[in-house]
Amino acid sequence: MSEASPWRAVSPDAIAVREWDEELVVYNDCTGHTHHLAPFGGKVLLALLDNPAGLELPELIESVAATLQISEAEVLAPVVEEALEELARLDLIACDPA
Repeated sequence: MSEASPWRAVSPDAIAVREWDEELVVYNDCTGHTHHLAPFGGKVLLALLDNPAGLELPELIESVAATLQISEAEVLAPVVEEALEELARLDLIACDPA
């Protein structure tokens, strides 16, 4: 996974998000699919939706760490990468080529 390529939400205007008790339900109008996201995956997606131009991996990790109030962001790297893979598989996000 390239740290130099920004991750972004695919068609952010087509993604509707509803949050209940830390969990997200996401509807993608482009695909017609609805997804129930675990709390951590939801935090990653929300960080990307808040930054439509995209975030490179280190910035994204810092953003999620700040949301979760974790001071040592690097411990989140493997979990953020796993969430990115799942969100990409669901066609909610993409990594822009460098």
